[in-house]
Amino acid sequence: MLPSRHRHHVICLVLIISSVAISRATAFDLSRIPHPTARIARFFDPELVRTEDRLAWLDNRIASFAPHREHSMKVDLGYRGYRAENAADPTVTLDLGSEYPVDKVILIPTQREYVGDLGIFPKRFTIELSNVADFSQASRIFTSKNDTPFSTVIRPHPFAANERARYVRLTVHAGTSQGMVDLFGLSEVVVISNRDPVSFGATVTCTGSLLSPGAWYPETLTDGRTPFGIWQNPGRVKNRPNDHIAVSSVDETVTWTVELPKTSPVDRVILFPYQLDGFFESSVLSESITVSLETGNGQQESAIFQWSNRPVGANFMTPLVIPTKGSPAKSVRITGVRPHTTGELKVHALSEIEVWSAGTNLAADLPVVCSHAGQSTILDTLTDGFTSGRQIIPVAAWLEQLYERGKIENELAKLRPVYIQRSFESELNATWGSAVVLGLTFMIPVFILERRRLMSREHLDFLRKRIASDLHDDIGSNLGSISLIARSARKDLVRLAGPDEVANDLGEVEVIARESSLAMRDIVWLLERREDSIGDLVQRMRETAKRMLRELTHTLECSSRKTGAKLSLDAKRHLLLFYKEGIHNVLKHSQATRVSIRLWDENDLLALEIHDNGVGLGTADGDAQSHKMVSKLKDRAAALAGVIHVTSSEGNGTRVLLLVKHSTLTANRILNES
Repeated sequence: MLPSRHRHHVICLVLIISSVAISRATAFDLSRIPHPTARIARFFDPELVRTEDRLAWLDNRIASFAPHREHSMKVDLGYRGYRAENAADPTVTLDLGSEYPVDKVILIPTQREYVGDLGIFPKRFTIELSNVADFSQASRIFTSKNDTPFSTVIRPHPFAANERARYVRLTVHAGTSQGMVDLFGLSEVVVISNRDPVSFGATVTCTGSLLSPGAWYPETLTDGRTPFGIWQNPGRVKNRPNDHIAVSSVDETVTWTVELPKTSPVDRVILFPYQLDGFFESSVLSESITVSLETGNGQQESAIFQWSNRPVGANFMTPLVIPTKGSPAKSVRITGVRPHTTGELKVHALSEIEVWSAGTNLAADLPVVCSHAGQSTILDTLTDGFTSGRQIIPVAAWLEQLYERGKIENELAKLRPVYIQRSFESELNATWGSAVVLGLTFMIPVFILERRRLMSREHLDFLRKRIASDLHDDIGSNLGSISLIARSARKDLVRLAGPDEVANDLGEVEVIARESSLAMRDIVWLLERREDSIGDLVQRMRETAKRMLRELTHTLECSSRKTGAKLSLDAKRHLLLFYKEGIHNVLKHSQATRVSIRLWDENDLLALEIHDNGVGLGTADGDAQSHKMVSKLKDRAAALAGVIHVTSSEGNGTRVLLLVKHSTLTANRILNES
């Protein structure tokens, strides 16, 4: 027992530390708080640790997404419509011009006009797809319910589809009450097919329109302009020279010409504005621009597009999308007719030129000939994938990132107050508990913590030895194979005096060496202490899928709410090996073109599903080979104490489902070897 005077000093010290902890928690610093009270609170409150880890993971994830900003557009604001009493519900119909496999329809709200504006996004509506203009045969992909919530924050709203269609129709059942008018509005309707926007320049017909020339009219729904600005990724920045040309007169013109590799049908040309250094949300284009296509047969086509900035001198914070509807072209010429004027400065400016055909940017990395005042200059910065130093990302990926950012920000807004309150309560309880424990004894907590530390060290040492053994066996075996194949290559070279056989052997050397390197990276990742949560595993799975399935269309979705949960090293290892085995089977046997990967929570289980559209196990490589494939997956599932379900049929592909208890994945024990 401590003397009374010492106990009083200890209690006062702990209370002071607690007050500091509470103030830091209120400031919401996610770094590990070093003082003893915070450590004790987290030791006895694992839910607080999980909440803290979840917040840190969400913050790290959101940092990689495109930023959400709302820019004020002066013209071409979008489309407004209204519902009248005793009249049919108003509709907005897009004619894409051709039939496409539609993957997604994205509705983008209009910009907010004042602080506190909740917007006029429709409250209830239906989205339909059809191949006939009258929608007599239609597929409904979404219908609002009375309680369907839509955020008042201006963000994209995606709706999944899996239909081939030419026409897209939005029917509004309820808008926003504005006095005697039931009003609704949209900034853009984006239709995605195979990751490519196919709605730019589509014909739009509407009923129940509220038209305002130059501001609100149907054609703005497919012009590519949104309040979110330019399609940029904040993660990659590139230093580049100034992409503008100063002129002395408003009559001086500048021409940029891109020569394509061959004559191709051009779907659209996209021009990105030049962003002024040192200015916030300030970008410019030449005030007047014409775009012309040359077919390459000596005939110069007249300008297919002419644009003039109606609010002369205004910032232009969106790309300029120019639909060309499949017109053939061997070269594309952009002419700056009238420069942008700021004070005495007159400049023609562009930041990037894209020429799209069938989902491919034909202008990527091609030289651009810039002609001005009788002189020509070759530029390589107008087709390098960066706009004023920021990386351009495809519009489909950009909108998906904005949507995902919105979901994460909503979760953070709900989770932060919970974290602050729980941190406050846990640290306050730890303060009083610490005072009592310190007053009674000091040695028991020290003994418990030391014993826990020694047990954890022994367990980790065992796992490291076993993984090091895996590293030795895998890499050693592969390197031995490389040695034998190299020796065979040398003999073939001497015996046959020809390059073909040697090339085959050396090609096999390259494959095995690459597999060895990848195996090494996976094992090293398994040993990394800081990347041991389910969320980290999902990120690793994304990287693996991007590498192994680069030739196939694939998706990976994770809806688990326990991504912050820590995995044991064994569980982390066996889950990754099961996943890679499943992907390997798809690549080697399925003949699939599309792979879908999902993770979700099934009560207290973690579910992992790999589903392909291949030929099925029955026709893959024979029954014996199929049995061997399934047997390997069952061994991996048994090592995780999990349950595996494999269903397969010709025409429907193969579906592999693994179910593992969360408690098994996080248990600090040795799993069975596979």
